[in-house]
Amino acid sequence: MDFEKWDALIRRSAGADPFLLSSWLTIAAPDWSALVADDYAAVFPVFITKKMRWSFFDLPNFVQKISVYGDAAYAGEIAVQLHALQKNIDYVCYTTDPVFADNAAENIKRRHQLLQLKEGVRFPTKVWGRNIRKAESAGLTTLTAVPVDLFVTALKKELIEKGNPYRNADYKKLERLAKESIGSGYGFIEGIQDEKGTFNCGQFYLYITGRIYLVACFSNDTARQHSLLHYLLYKLIQQKYEQDAQLRVHFGGSNLPVIADFNKNFGALDEDFVLIYKNSLPFWFRLFKHA
Repeated sequence: MDFEKWDALIRRSAGADPFLLSSWLTIAAPDWSALVADDYAAVFPVFITKKMRWSFFDLPNFVQKISVYGDAAYAGEIAVQLHALQKNIDYVCYTTDPVFADNAAENIKRRHQLLQLKEGVRFPTKVWGRNIRKAESAGLTTLTAVPVDLFVTALKKELIEKGNPYRNADYKKLERLAKESIGSGYGFIEGIQDEKGTFNCGQFYLYITGRIYLVACFSNDTARQHSLLHYLLYKLIQQKYEQDAQLRVHFGGSNLPVIADFNKNFGALDEDFVLIYKNSLPFWFRLFKHA
């Protein structure tokens, strides 16, 4: 892999999000590779590993979706190669655009939410404005950088309370990803503290020109009472929008109505994609490995 050519392509491809930069992928999935057309005219990232006698094409945590990036004229050729590759893999599980649906696998509908900011578009929405005023009336409006270890600890606590935690290895990976992206200048974590210095909420973003992606966030009861996540998101997007008027905000998205509706409060719209799923593992292995 030529990481310099890869990153140059990702940065100039309007549909490529920052989690596709090589430094992020190398931590998220050290064995990642790609289908590459005509010396990086177009690419499609792949994540293939071997465990014992079985092979896996499994999208890693902290990579939300993959597709073809670069010249769309190569999409058909890459799709043929991709489907041929998947035919001999025992377990396939990744999200992509509907154009890459595979008839030899199960294709499950998914969606995420995107907000495209443009000059002349109302900013913010009515719901957003109401929540901003709640935060302002509480006097909780000062944004402060959140230390990486504090962010990961707070996120872990919240996810455990909700009954949907990551594995311990993934928290460590998230910490490495945060430090790498912040050190490389495309990641940042901001939050809002109370008068005692406690962080009520925090949001971890990746940003490259034209695109900002929300990786993860945490909040406590105070933040929820005063809509601090709304306010924090508003201020961070506003700051980037002032220097990048064609900004696209990627919320990560969800099929859960309550989360999708939260995202849509900001004016975000659904974008459909598909989960490609095939499981040819032995029956006993399927109990531990599923979409």
